[in-house]
Amino acid sequence: MAVGLFGGTFDPIHNGHLKIAFEMLHLLNLSQLRFIPCALPLHRSLPSVSAYDRAAMLELAIEDEPRFVCDRREISRLGPSFTIDTLAEVREELGPDLPLIFLMGSDVFHTIDTWRHWEKLLAYVHLFIVDRPTLSAQFPDHIWKWLRIHRISDLNSLNLVPNGRIFMTSVNALQVSATEVRNLLYRRLPVNQFLPSSVFKFVQQNNLYLDDVNNESEKTSFVQKNTISR
Repeated sequence: MAVGLFGGTFDPIHNGHLKIAFEMLHLLNLSQLRFIPCALPLHRSLPSVSAYDRAAMLELAIEDEPRFVCDRREISRLGPSFTIDTLAEVREELGPDLPLIFLMGSDVFHTIDTWRHWEKLLAYVHLFIVDRPTLSAQFPDHIWKWLRIHRISDLNSLNLVPNGRIFMTSVNALQVSATEVRNLLYRRLPVNQFLPSSVFKFVQQNNLYLDDVNNESEKTSFVQKNTISR
């Protein structure tokens, strides 16, 4: 059975993340789905809270599903975390024959050519691309070409080989973003439908997301000036 990998900042993890994760778990009949929180994202604003708090919230959110695991390797690693390094490490640990399936949104795939050694990702994993209904799937020509070469239409074929294929699907995800959740928390508005109760309790106990969300524009500017390919 395949192992799934789900990377992100999870700032904070919310029910939209979990809905996609459960759909991936069942669609692919995964033996395990590893959430991999990023310590320092290189293509978005800096996280509002520490990597350790984000990982702690993630662990609370997934504690009732034994096939969900929080993989802290990018938090523990010194220096910038590149996805290609993480995938190489996981592949080495789990061996050459196990199918590994890396989840990403179509919005992220649109700029995948900014990632470090992006053409080599398929040497380690399959890509499972979630096309969000509100986004247009118009990719740059060279990414379309790469997609057409490796794209498959049979979901089950992802379990037949360890890596090298791309599957794209539409998932009816909960229409909420972490940015919206942070805005609601800052404004002291209800978030019951968006956050697991255990995560909301952690946020309250640790006084998280109380800073002015307007500062995120400054964080974004900082990242843009200090960008390193993901």
